[in-house]
Formats: sequence, structure tokens, C-alpha cells
Amino acid sequence: MNFSEMAETIGLDEQDFREMLELFVSVGESDLDRLREAVANRNCQGVVMSAHSLKGASANLGFSDICEIAARVEKDARVQRLDGAADAIGELERKLASIAAALGRN
Repeated sequence: MNFSEMAETIGLDEQDFREMLELFVSVGESDLDRLREAVANRNCQGVVMSAHSLKGASANLGFSDICEIAARVEKDARVQRLDGAADAIGELERKLASIAAALGRN
């Protein structure tokens, strides 16, 4: 992951971008916890809210892959469809873990 290029794309210096990524990963992990719980409880509104939060944050930072997955989960939940949500959560977890690893987090 080239943080310098990514930062430049959104008009930040690399250090500020890294700080935003740290916050993104922390909030993203919380969103994933809420998303997992909402799916387990078949709470479509909770799924929509958590997926929407991830979608917006990832779009703002240029993570289109995360944004697309979260958008798909949100769209499905809006029509009461949660059958693909567990797989999507796994994808989102792997992508957030990859960002965390690139930041040097364990």
C-alpha cells in the first residue's frame, strides 16, 4: 500500500493520512462488530447502518474495494436479504486487517 500516493490523492500529507487510517481501522473494527451482531440477530436496519458507515468512511479514504462490499451489504439489507452478509464480513475483515498490517498494527 502506497500511503504517500493515497494521501496525495485526497490532499493530505502522509502523516495525517496515516492518522486518519488508524482511526478508520479502529472505527471499522467497531462497525464490523456491530455488523456481525446485527447479522446474527437478523436486524436488517442495524446491518444497513453499520454497512453505510463503513461505506462512507472507506469511500472518503479511497478504499473503493471496501466501499463496494459495504454498499452491496447495505443494498441487500435494505430489501431484507442477509444471505451473503457473512461472506462479505469475512472479506471486510481481511481488508481491514491488511490496512492495519500495513500500518504496523498487530
